[in-house]
Amino acid sequence: MPVEKTKTNQLYPTVGMVDGRPILRWDPASQCSTDCPVYDDCPYQKKGRCKLEQTYMNNIFLNLINPDPKRGIGDRLNDIELQRVGIHLIPLYHQLIRMKKEAYAVENISHVNKQGSIKIHPVFGEIREIIRCIAKEISDLKINDKWEKKYGPTGVMDLGTGVGIEELMEKGDPNFYSSLSAEE
Repeated sequence: MPVEKTKTNQLYPTVGMVDGRPILRWDPASQCSTDCPVYDDCPYQKKGRCKLEQTYMNNIFLNLINPDPKRGIGDRLNDIELQRVGIHLIPLYHQLIRMKKEAYAVENISHVNKQGSIKIHPVFGEIREIIRCIAKEISDLKINDKWEKKYGPTGVMDLGTGVGIEELMEKGDPNFYSSLSAEE
């Protein structure tokens, strides 16, 4: 499943092709700025587009739709499902990472509303709602079923990593960089 060079994390909705099918992806990462709630603690390069957002969304996208047919489930998705990943699911993950950045700056998890009741800070409610939307989209696309059909009941890719889809999507493939040097 060859994929052309992509233009991700910018205002380019078409990021490449898979088997002659266009891959659309709405994922323009924010510009890095000192106004960012994680700026002082961010371990990434503080220049250009937010590297934290890019890394987060790219991990998820590449673990679902990958140019290597041995990885991801892009080959198991029809055209509509392929576009839903890029147009619905990736933007939800983008919202999630942006809300997590905001939550990082919240000093008190609870606050007092106008009526004097103690409530959980609204950012955490938004995070939970985004997670519900992600879960619904994953369920609607039958991502877990397709993953299991391709990689078996353990859900582990044949990468020798011993990680499941959730950890792989959140953290990426722990053997990715070593596999690059092995190819040289």
